[in-house]
Amino acid sequence: MRVKRILFFMVVVLLCAPLWGQDDFNPTDPPEPGAPPTKLVINVVPEEGGSVSGEGRHVLGTTVNVHAYSSSNFVFSHWSDAEGNTVSTEPDYSIVKQNETETLTAHFTYSPGSPAEPLPGNIYYRLKVEAGEGGSVSGGGKYQAGAEVTLNASCNTNFKFAGWTDSNGETVSYAASFTYIKKEGMETLTAHFEYDPDSPSEPDMPVLSHKVYMEATEGGTVSDGVKRVKEGSSTTVSASRNSGYKFVGWYLDGELYTTLSSFSYTMGTADVHFEARFEFDPDSPAEPQQPEDKKYALYFMTEITYPGTTIDCPLFFTSLDEVRDMTFNMTFPQGIVPLMETLKTGDDLKDYTLSVAETGEENVYCVSLIGGSLPAGSRQVLSLQLSVPEDTPLNQTYQVKLNQVSLTQADMTTVTASTRNGRVQIFALGDTNGDGEVNMTDIVNLVKTLIDGKPDDKSFIEEVSDVSGDGELTITDAVGVNEIILNQNQ
Repeated sequence: MRVKRILFFMVVVLLCAPLWGQDDFNPTDPPEPGAPPTKLVINVVPEEGGSVSGEGRHVLGTTVNVHAYSSSNFVFSHWSDAEGNTVSTEPDYSIVKQNETETLTAHFTYSPGSPAEPLPGNIYYRLKVEAGEGGSVSGGGKYQAGAEVTLNASCNTNFKFAGWTDSNGETVSYAASFTYIKKEGMETLTAHFEYDPDSPSEPDMPVLSHKVYMEATEGGTVSDGVKRVKEGSSTTVSASRNSGYKFVGWYLDGELYTTLSSFSYTMGTADVHFEARFEFDPDSPAEPQQPEDKKYALYFMTEITYPGTTIDCPLFFTSLDEVRDMTFNMTFPQGIVPLMETLKTGDDLKDYTLSVAETGEENVYCVSLIGGSLPAGSRQVLSLQLSVPEDTPLNQTYQVKLNQVSLTQADMTTVTASTRNGRVQIFALGDTNGDGEVNMTDIVNLVKTLIDGKPDDKSFIEEVSDVSGDGELTITDAVGVNEIILNQNQ
């Protein structure tokens, strides 16, 4: 032991002689690295009277040909415009598209014995979904024959799901959520619920709780019909569009709340009613769209520490254009504890409402930022602290992951973003070179750095070298490393 002490002080004297009389060394950290198409809406009256073609988005000045196809026992009557004026009595009709949404209505009259007109392959048929007493449904809309349509039924408290039936009363599924293959013609499916007072109701809670009601217009589904949430707790509200539709937004009590299809909502002091609205758009791409390369980027940095510490884990965002609402999932590794009570927005996001909810997956959280806007630029969007337990294994790298990113642009379209996961690297306190051992080499490495400055080859790990914890690198830290060596050899 005495020999080690003598060797240590000899090393310190030889290497630190140039430091005597100098100010404390405190190096500065380098920085870490033409008019759009508009809609033509075509209605059918009555709905079972026939089908139409030509609906969709068209460029200004384009000649759009529409056609009405009569169903069995119906004949075509006439076309009318948005004001109800008759514009043609022929099933074939053409209009020149204007720079605004326009509406046409195909009228049919009942005529028993009339044959149906052959249909082309791009005809859409109505699928109506209805709910019996005790629940709610979503997923109806207009689809081509053979399309796979996702339907969802949600039960109210004290009810259980009994099954789906078609217009003839025949059961088509006993699953609350299922995929239905669309048939030709208009169809109606009904979800049935049974009163079951013995089914589990909401448990007594130490704080007040309220209900989040979720409904959907035709063209998509919602994750739940209704759920009960404690005041101050967060929950994930999610909607999914069916093929041929685009998601418009979530509306709270009739007012647009967010254009994100999935977001985290923090429960207030009363029940809330959300409606997911979808819009028929056969040519709409999958959501969210992939933006131009590197137009938006959400990323963590690399953090280095030692066991028994609490570290900052900031989240940064870079954009080339204005963005509004955003939502994403953060996944934390086993053994690294996120202190969610420390989560807060950056200085430029004071206008946003921040909410976070557990997703049901271990260590995965859904984060939403709603109600603000950010101009182009780079900034810190969130700050968060992570706790590294004393028993965390050494010389390991842990990832903090980002996924399911959804951003709303200024034009209210939804896109995703490129991401970079964060890394948390764990070394032993005093292991200045990261070789997995704390020994005399670390003392030499530290003292050499104090004399010559930090090397460019990253052979010096500053975060675990400040043994004294005073925020500065001095000869005191070399003495501290020696104490660690002596203690681990006792």
